[in-house]
Amino acid sequence: MKKIFVFTGLLVAGLLSNLVQASLMISPTRVVFDERQRTAKVFLINNSQEEKTYRLGWKEKQALAAGGYRDLAADEVGPWQLSHMVRMTPKQVHLGPGERQVVKLALRRKKDMTHGEYRSHLFFQALPTEQHRVSQAIGINLNMILSYSIPIMYRKQTSIPTVTIGGAHLKLNSAGQQVIHVDISRQGYASAFGKIQAYWKAHNSEQWHRVSVANNFAIYPEVAKANIELNILSGKKIAGRGQLKVTYDGQEEYAGKTLAQRIFALTLSQ
Repeated sequence: MKKIFVFTGLLVAGLLSNLVQASLMISPTRVVFDERQRTAKVFLINNSQEEKTYRLGWKEKQALAAGGYRDLAADEVGPWQLSHMVRMTPKQVHLGPGERQVVKLALRRKKDMTHGEYRSHLFFQALPTEQHRVSQAIGINLNMILSYSIPIMYRKQTSIPTVTIGGAHLKLNSAGQQVIHVDISRQGYASAFGKIQAYWKAHNSEQWHRVSVANNFAIYPEVAKANIELNILSGKKIAGRGQLKVTYDGQEEYAGKTLAQRIFALTLSQ
């Protein structure tokens, strides 16, 4: 039987206003253990105006070529799972408004591990609040129980991956706005992580202008070729003859390293 609800009054407006706000700040948003590191810390901050409780666990995910992840079923999990080698404390946190909690991670490596990158995702599941229970009691079905996850990795005897930019072309999206599609290939045992930027230099000009940027873009070992769509920065446009330069510059553990760079010649109608 289908239920139909009519939302009226200030109570519902207040519930919606509070529930849609971001409530959890996580730092860092990824953890990479190297061969010398045994422990790490993740900081949680309740950024809302009400008490929050989060249950911690693990998710096994497969990265997708176009970005994002797919949750893996138990029978799909391969040998690169890390969760069974990491102990976390605590496994549930309760935070008042503005409160902070440290989650400690301890890595217990196994003997004779194969060279490569191991990964699981630390999962934070928000438990129902009193406000959510009140909304349920009055017949309002607000499916706003939020969850978050961050990748946790361990690299055993890996080197910087080899990354190449295979192609880049300009298209219009469904809203009629310019976007740049970039194909990036990765080889090696470790994931790549960095900032992708696009620069445009018009014909007869000596100056490059940055027209797009995407921070914190990862290419994981299960992805041989990634496809990214770059939005053009506000107020920028690519038109006429010129050159498009795409760079992939390392961030965090790859900071200061240029992972890939390529220049393309373009001729576009005005």
